[in-house]
Amino acid sequence: MVSQSCFILPHSRPNARLRLFCFPYAGGSAAIFKQWQYFLPNDIELVYFQPPGRATRIDEPLLVKMEHLISELMKNIHFLTEKPYVFFGHSLGSRVGFELALQLQVQDKPLPKALIASGSRAPHVLSHKPNIAHLEQPEFVHELKKLNGTSSAVLQHEELMSFLYPMLKADFSIAESYVANGEAIMCPIHIFSGCDDDISEHQLLAWQELTSAKATLQYLQGDHFFIDKHPQALLSHVKQILMPLR
Repeated sequence: MVSQSCFILPHSRPNARLRLFCFPYAGGSAAIFKQWQYFLPNDIELVYFQPPGRATRIDEPLLVKMEHLISELMKNIHFLTEKPYVFFGHSLGSRVGFELALQLQVQDKPLPKALIASGSRAPHVLSHKPNIAHLEQPEFVHELKKLNGTSSAVLQHEELMSFLYPMLKADFSIAESYVANGEAIMCPIHIFSGCDDDISEHQLLAWQELTSAKATLQYLQGDHFFIDKHPQALLSHVKQILMPLR
């Protein structure tokens, strides 16, 4: 496994014609995408973003603002843009991918061939959910249960939650404080949402306002965490987007 700064390449493919950069949801790590390498063709190079404060970066300081996260990513401009590429993000990861593409556009750098925004409202539309990042651990865990994305065994394990709490709190701080300025990016946006997620159609379709190209919307079986519960269905659609771009 090759690691470059905050990125992980499960398999380095120097002759790849396309890179797929994957950004995890709040509380997630690069491990979310571990199985993806087995379902994509060899001429697509997978690159996972590993946020600080977890796994291989466990000793690094946590980030609590989107601008700090993007600043770190922008230090890797050459690696990001040296080959044709696509951004994929789920939930918070979708918004990280969007803001990164926007900042690359501001600096007149090559843009992604597409942004795949999974499980996320458009970032310039305010969330209807209450903020929880400011809560102390007991109240935070109580609210986290309602999101149905963390196993009850983990939530009830007090020692484990004490370890995870700072990381989750930092990620939710980014998610809850970031609002896009409404500027559009010049690449298509492909939107995926779970049929049982509570993101409204209005919040999803608002992504169209953030691209000067085409936006598409596809519903998949599952709730907010369909990426974990139905990964092959999602990957099938992702492959359909990627294949013509190689």
